Amino acid sequence: MTEAVYTFNGKDITMNVCLQIRAVVNIIQEQLNLSFEDAMLEFYRSETYKTLQQTENALWAESPEFITDMFFAEREGREF
Repeated sequence: MTEAVYTFNGKDITMNVCLQIRAVVNIIQEQLNLSFEDAMLEFYRSETYKTLQQTENALWAESPEFITDMFFAEREGREF
């Protein structure tokens, strides 16, 4: 059995977080007309991604669109 990378309330949510990351990167890729790899790097370098990794805040449970809006607000220097 593999070790959980992301947990919430003692439960393994690694797959949930990975699916969210993929969906958010796909939206970024489409909106910025980037390759998947470049969109992934943009997201991985963001504070939004760092926040997503802090599973206790439950950002991972929000929609990919919500997380993407947060990413673009950060990118534009706006409060979210």
